[in-house]
Amino acid sequence: MSYSDEFGPISAFFLAVLLRFTFRGASCQLVVSPAGPTLQTALVGHNVTLAVSFAGAPDPVVIWSMADVPVVTWVINSADPPVIAEASRNVLRIDANGSLSFINVPLGYTSNYTIEMTKSGLGKSSITFTLKVFARPAGDSTCSLQSVNSVDLQYYCQWPGGTPPARLSFPALNSSRSGEGNLSLIFPASPDLDGKMVTCLADHPVELSNCSITAGGPSMFLPAVRTTVDPDGKILVTIDCVSEASPPALVSWSKGSDSIVGTATHQISRDTTELQIRDYDVSNFLLQNYACTCRNPLGSQRREIQLRGPLISDSRLFTNHNGTIVTLTWEVPPTSIVTGFDVQMKGPNSLSRNRSGNQTRGSSDWFHTIQQKPGHARSADIFFLDPKLTYGFRIIPKARGTAGPPSEAQTAGPGEGLSGSAIAGLAAGIPCGLLLLVLLGGFIYLCVYLHKKKSRQTRYPKPRAVEKAVTAPAELTPHNLLTGGLRSPPDYNRLQQTPSERSAALPAFVPAPPVRTATIV
Repeated sequence: MSYSDEFGPISAFFLAVLLRFTFRGASCQLVVSPAGPTLQTALVGHNVTLAVSFAGAPDPVVIWSMADVPVVTWVINSADPPVIAEASRNVLRIDANGSLSFINVPLGYTSNYTIEMTKSGLGKSSITFTLKVFARPAGDSTCSLQSVNSVDLQYYCQWPGGTPPARLSFPALNSSRSGEGNLSLIFPASPDLDGKMVTCLADHPVELSNCSITAGGPSMFLPAVRTTVDPDGKILVTIDCVSEASPPALVSWSKGSDSIVGTATHQISRDTTELQIRDYDVSNFLLQNYACTCRNPLGSQRREIQLRGPLISDSRLFTNHNGTIVTLTWEVPPTSIVTGFDVQMKGPNSLSRNRSGNQTRGSSDWFHTIQQKPGHARSADIFFLDPKLTYGFRIIPKARGTAGPPSEAQTAGPGEGLSGSAIAGLAAGIPCGLLLLVLLGGFIYLCVYLHKKKSRQTRYPKPRAVEKAVTAPAELTPHNLLTGGLRSPPDYNRLQQTPSERSAALPAFVPAPPVRTATIV
């Protein structure tokens, strides 16, 4: 039996309509939902996906819009390719489930993106995402310190570029001040800031960075002097005064009591750390002393420079094991003006070849120039020496046409003898040795004389009583004498006399003077 037989034609119609609407309500509600955060961030040049999922209807139409402008349209599972905006074809891709992917996302794609799904004859469902594309600032954050009117300190921090700009701050100086991309703070110079390290904090969504800087006054320094010859043939002396300081120190120059300003003779570099002096005559450099003063808001340092003429401070000679090659080395004082050197030799000349290719050798009893070296040279090699012969060498410093005193002569060869310093030592040591010998001889003579004089004094015979007293038994101590009583001295006239003593009268007894007892060896 059918429904139409039981309920009639009209009832069957209404039942079919009810079943149809019940089926549609249970299975055809289209819903789209995010499969990840709706706020997405990406670094420029990287890939990112706005992931979604849907349910309720098969193969819906998907439309992605960028700030209400459609950029991608596609029917899921359709054989037709998606329709992508012309400007975004290299960037946007749509996945099989409708998710939107960005390939090497550019910086300009920061926006709101809305997906809308629809099904023919049914409702629609949508959801909105926010994408932020960041660009890292270039390089690293940097800190610097500058002087303002030689009184104040300007702390500067920067980290340029980036989207959005990095936020910068100096918490140790002022926690309430900040800047985007760069920050500058000015403070009066004070002892509290001298040697204090200050850190700049740089905050960016992609990365955190920081840099530090320490303020300090000029430190001790030594001026550096260089000498050359300029294209016009003038002597060019360059003086550098560089003191480590933060902020960098400005340098002022003076000659004697006068300040130096830029002239044709004196030129100061743009950063003030270098002074150039030009002149043909070396004597004009030696008239007055130069001075440089390095100064910043936290202090100053001053140094004087006394330029000197061409001079050699030290020289040495080295030979190879065969004795055929000699190497001369030398040094010059730091403030000496030298543009070149003449290397001179005395004795047999070094071997040389004439036009026919034969080797020749001459001899000389005076020094003559064999090499010329530039002002920056500090060594010279002499080849083809005869190890059986003796040679002398010296160096002449020169400032263009002005020659300075020669260096100490150095000798090479079997008869090289003593060096100049050894000869000077002997010259000073021989007189001192002779004087020491004279003093020593006088002392010995005095000792002998005093000994002979003492031996000539009259020596009297020692009385027998004294001898007996010296050889008395040990038991006759003062204590025993006191306890045993006193004895009268013996009568010497009653003592038995020897035959040799009987013919002469005995001398009267005279008490002997106090005598020191000593053992005579």
